Amino acid sequence: MNIKHVLLVEDDVELARLIKSYLAQHEITVTVCNHVQRANQTLLQQSVDLLLCDINLPGKSGFDLVAEIRNKFVGPILFLTAKTEMKYQLHGFELGAQDYLLKPIDPSLLLAKIKVFDGYVSQASKTSSIISEHNLSIEVKSKVVTLASTVVNLTKAEYLLLVALLQQFGQVVSREWLFQQHLGREYDGIDRTMDGRASRLRKKLQAVDPRWNVVTSWGEGYFLSFEEDSCP
Repeated sequence: MNIKHVLLVEDDVELARLIKSYLAQHEITVTVCNHVQRANQTLLQQSVDLLLCDINLPGKSGFDLVAEIRNKFVGPILFLTAKTEMKYQLHGFELGAQDYLLKPIDPSLLLAKIKVFDGYVSQASKTSSIISEHNLSIEVKSKVVTLASTVVNLTKAEYLLLVALLQQFGQVVSREWLFQQHLGREYDGIDRTMDGRASRLRKKLQAVDPRWNVVTSWGEGYFLSFEEDSCP
């Protein structure tokens, strides 16, 4: 299986544009994300053959991203960065990256590096990814949500919210980010659409196992919690 779809995580807009344009000439589709949360979401929702990732990114770093997705993403990972120190290169390989490329890089060399992995994407990449915490799991490809061995029926909006929260389990996912990614608009400080979705998702989860909760962090967003000491 050849590399056909690359996820480029890069906040340098001009560099991302140049890479995307050059690879497109060689029949490689490039999806560009400029921060880790968006990249994580893309990996869940799309089929990606190779991850090309900068290290210095707003918020979380490229190292953080790879640490989070290494057990869920089976394709090759290449770091593309200006960090030349050996300690960064070693850390990249320790995280499971297949290559560590230094900026600036000639586009033809980058293409050659990517082509090395033609045929690398194994049959495992065709299997469904699973996100899970405790007794809650999401089969990403089929979009089946299972809680305590019970299938939970969710609307598309509730499913997307759960994916975002479970992916960042225990961490606050901002309301602003959810509005941008799920509704395609900026949060105006008044709209309660996402609050309604969080409330409905909470009720459906707790109807199966009351130890689960969608917690509202006032002024920030939402996070998913599980009370291990409570009785189901």
